[in-house]
Amino acid sequence: MALKTKVRAQLGIPGKKPDGPYDTAESVADDPRADGAAEAEGVRGTEAAGGVADEAPEPKKNWWQRRREVKHLQGTFDAYPHLLALKPKERYLFRSDYFEVDSSVACILAYFHDDAAHDNFAAFWGIDRIPDGLDERVTAIVLEQVRRMDDKWIDAYTKQSEKLERLDASEQEETGTTSSKRKAAKISGDLGVTIGELQDSASYLSVHNRLFLKAPDLATLDNTVDRVTRLYIDRFGTLKAAPYAGEQRQELSGLWKNNEKKKGKGFHFTSTELAGSYSLVTNGLNDKCGEYVGYMVGDVNNSAVLMDVDAYEHHVIIADSTLSEYLDRQRVANMWCSKISQATLLNNSQVVHLVLDGADLDKLGPAFERLTSRVDLNQGDVNMFEMFGEEEDELTVFSAQMEKLKLMFEQLYETTDGAVGSIIRSALEDTATDFYIEQGMWRHNAKEQRHRLRVVNIPHTQVPRLQMFVSYLATAHKALLNSRRTDADQLRAYNVLKGIANAMLSTNGDLFNNHTASAVDGVRDSRRVVYDFSRLMRRGKGVAMAQLVNIVGFAVGKLGLGDTVIIHGTEHIDDRVKRYIQDQFDHMHERGGRVVYSYNDVDRMLVDSDFNKFDAADYTLFGPMRDGTVAEYQKQLHRRIPPDLARLITTKGENLTYLRRGVSNVVFHLDLALGINPYREAQRRRVRREAARAEEVARMDTIMRDKPAPGANLTSIRKHSTGGEGEADDAGQDDASRRNDGKSLRQPENGARRPAEKTRPKKLVKT
Repeated sequence: MALKTKVRAQLGIPGKKPDGPYDTAESVADDPRADGAAEAEGVRGTEAAGGVADEAPEPKKNWWQRRREVKHLQGTFDAYPHLLALKPKERYLFRSDYFEVDSSVACILAYFHDDAAHDNFAAFWGIDRIPDGLDERVTAIVLEQVRRMDDKWIDAYTKQSEKLERLDASEQEETGTTSSKRKAAKISGDLGVTIGELQDSASYLSVHNRLFLKAPDLATLDNTVDRVTRLYIDRFGTLKAAPYAGEQRQELSGLWKNNEKKKGKGFHFTSTELAGSYSLVTNGLNDKCGEYVGYMVGDVNNSAVLMDVDAYEHHVIIADSTLSEYLDRQRVANMWCSKISQATLLNNSQVVHLVLDGADLDKLGPAFERLTSRVDLNQGDVNMFEMFGEEEDELTVFSAQMEKLKLMFEQLYETTDGAVGSIIRSALEDTATDFYIEQGMWRHNAKEQRHRLRVVNIPHTQVPRLQMFVSYLATAHKALLNSRRTDADQLRAYNVLKGIANAMLSTNGDLFNNHTASAVDGVRDSRRVVYDFSRLMRRGKGVAMAQLVNIVGFAVGKLGLGDTVIIHGTEHIDDRVKRYIQDQFDHMHERGGRVVYSYNDVDRMLVDSDFNKFDAADYTLFGPMRDGTVAEYQKQLHRRIPPDLARLITTKGENLTYLRRGVSNVVFHLDLALGINPYREAQRRRVRREAARAEEVARMDTIMRDKPAPGANLTSIRKHSTGGEGEADDAGQDDASRRNDGKSLRQPENGARRPAEKTRPKKLVKT
């Protein structure tokens, strides 16, 4: 026994498991290597026993133990929550051509094709296999499993097919009918095409298709199957889908099996032929910094639209006449404006709103009270004779001021005689120039006398008002009357100017006869500025346009890279002021500013195309159109749109929006999040409360765990004396900073106990 043990030890073969510790010690004690390694104290046997025990192999597990271990590693459904969501609550109940699962019914359809038929399918015909127009409660899934056949299989079956084709051809010559001959000719032709494509390096593929339908009840499932059958007849004619009778259980269990184990022979394609069946679908918009604005319609892929509304460089066009029933009948176009405004603010840029159509921005999004400044145009917060800008641009600013004054007066006087209008404009510019010279703000030959100009950055109260200009016009008119040589046209021009100025002063003096309000000075530094002209439109369009001309230069004067001007109701802008506004926007574009033109009607947007240039916009967002509008849209765009797209964009009552951006044309169901959902607001408040509670718990936990420092997180416990002594400061302050009459609760440095204070006698109070 000892000899066998030594041999096993020399060969590295572990010995048998001993019955007890003494046998182990005895066996290993005979090992000569153990004798040389151990000392003679008597612990040699114990050490050797431990060494052999470590080398002993674990006992082999029987099949039952291994099966239990595998089951334990696999776990149960309870350990995988995502599998519980897929696991049916009840067992499957299979019928002849459908099966029940939980509260729904489903069936699996296979595809069948007539081999003798000539298909003539269109390119990318595979997308037509996906049914549409089904009930919203129905789920339809097309499963396609492809396997590439190897060269050995191809060679074997090619030779076999050629032999069968020759035999069949000779048989058809003798006993074939017209139908069988036609079928044989079709198969022979397909064989030749297939061999030719294979020789051109194409692959040969085995394809199995299944259509999985799920419905809430049996009646809906039957209607869905009928709908799919009719769709396939219309789209293909030679392809149909039907279930295998009594095979639903086998079909369901074999969905993911290899093709050779599936029921039916399936289809065989070369890679060239299969390429025509690819299911190409649009993917909508997936911008890198996009946010959800709706979901696609009109395509088999109803994917979400993730759009970055702030991803534009120059200008954007919005036109939609739809009213939102959820936001107190606000315009959908203004909803988009609010969305763009929020995106601009999130990117740390400025936004200016010019409201002409009565849009209530507080109903279209958060108020942003800390970021927003509102200029009350109904009270004339900006003096029409004051100029704004930089000192180095004084000459340009004065020229723009002259143009602004002429446009303001034109809005209050309409003439069809171009010659008279030109005389009036010339007389106004001469009079206004002399007026500014007399007020000490301008000089003749201003380029050589820049140091004497007072155009910008002067106190608001030192800028003349309308009443002073009216007096100056009256004086000029009187001097012209008393002149020996009087020009009738010039006299008429001064009569007109005097009448317009008097009307502005008497009727709208609260708008135009004011000094600029001091609150306006900080307006242009706000992140969001709102100029509301809606109430002015009630006074008259001319008054509103005059005020628009008066304010637009001031509003956009400091906008730079990434900043945005949003015009609500652009169709209300008069044609005579558009040139001036466009000039102001051109200067802003040079600094990197952007514009959003919002219209409440698509037709009026197309009429105004010379001003908005919608064909050159970074992107356009349109609501439903009329058939005539679609034709005009294609004409101005110089591009035809597909009939399906034209059908979609003329659909009304579905809350659809048509987006054109570059080469992308997407129609989607609108679903904007504007930050005013009451349910989301309650959720945000709950999150804020939980965050504040967690922060307070963490603070208190820090206070309770950390070693307290003198005076930290504690309140003073010193009683206030009745003799008017001062309050005690925190114990952590320096002694030099303490008040002389205060007392400190800090213990002496040597650890001595503080002596008790003697009780003081109470003061006598005379009653």
